[in-house]
Amino acid sequence: MKTHLQLIASRLAQLDKLRAYLIHATGKIEECGILKKNPAQYSLDDSNHLAAFRMRVSEFQEHLGKLLASIAREEEVAYSGFSDVLAFAEKAGIIGSESAWKEIREVRNQINHEYEDDPEALAEIIKKMVGSIPALLQWQADAGSYCQSKFKLDKHAS
Repeated sequence: MKTHLQLIASRLAQLDKLRAYLIHATGKIEECGILKKNPAQYSLDDSNHLAAFRMRVSEFQEHLGKLLASIAREEEVAYSGFSDVLAFAEKAGIIGSESAWKEIREVRNQINHEYEDDPEALAEIIKKMVGSIPALLQWQADAGSYCQSKFKLDKHAS
């Protein structure tokens, strides 16, 4: 059984892999010009790139959230829900703000549930998702720096 710090280190390493996938999927979205196309005109390849991108954003934010919860646990933060974890992460300087995190999560939910009949709404949601990538990547980097500073943990120590 892994110690809690080993679990954090393995989550950091996993997020590095997911980061590479997310950057790749984002590049495919940009490369095929999805941001400039009308969603009603997407090719099969466009739709596949979009599906991969959606999955990578969701997966990355989900795993980053698990890392934040693990860090909060290690720091012995009393929390009863994920909002408490986000409040801790914001205070610790790991994420920009709890509201920014929730906004990205809301956009993620919108793309999974609210776009099928409205190509214009889909286009806006995709732009917001692509626009959220720098923040997600920065928060992952900041979480790694936090773990290195506070716990002397290197993501490669798993």
